[in-house]
Amino acid sequence: MITTVIFDIGNVLAAYDWEDALKRLGYSEETREIIGNAVFRSADWNEMDRGVLTLEELLQRFIKRAPEYEKEIRQAIYNYKDMAHQYDYTKPWLKELKEKGLRLYYLSNYGEFGVQETLEALDFRELMDGGIFSSEVKMIKPSRWIFEELLYRYKLNREEAVFFDDSAANAEAACQVGLHGIQFTGYEDARQKLESLLARDRKSVV
Repeated sequence: MITTVIFDIGNVLAAYDWEDALKRLGYSEETREIIGNAVFRSADWNEMDRGVLTLEELLQRFIKRAPEYEKEIRQAIYNYKDMAHQYDYTKPWLKELKEKGLRLYYLSNYGEFGVQETLEALDFRELMDGGIFSSEVKMIKPSRWIFEELLYRYKLNREEAVFFDDSAANAEAACQVGLHGIQFTGYEDARQKLESLLARDRKSVV
């Protein structure tokens, strides 16, 4: 029986689009590509989510890849708040699920700096029962241990929990630890798949 729904945040409950943010800063296509490779597509971006380095240490790693673009890289990172915005469906959906008696949690790869810069986009958390940002525990998905930490912290029954993530690898990792991992490809699809699981439970009770 499904009693719990766990959500990734980026591109599930809140849009995350660094490319669009760079366009709004007025950078040329060439500059956006260079910054994308130096920062957002780099392996060190995961280290931002892991939360083991200071912001300046991360910036130095990004800048080392494209030193002639230091000004633009710093501007892009300090403009982090413009990379995320909450979806229109997020709060209504969470409220609907709460009304059904479901427990709601988040599990997201998210650095501390990013969290502080995007608090407005994350204000749906007041509707949830709890959650974990990767930077809090120094682990990132798809490591099984970040899932285990969430389950342990909130005493969740893994067999009764659904997990949505836009990453196929993260959804599969959730399945490996016993959750109902589902890749999020859009609100309507996720809503339908969750409702199918809940309807199956209702039939089994009758």
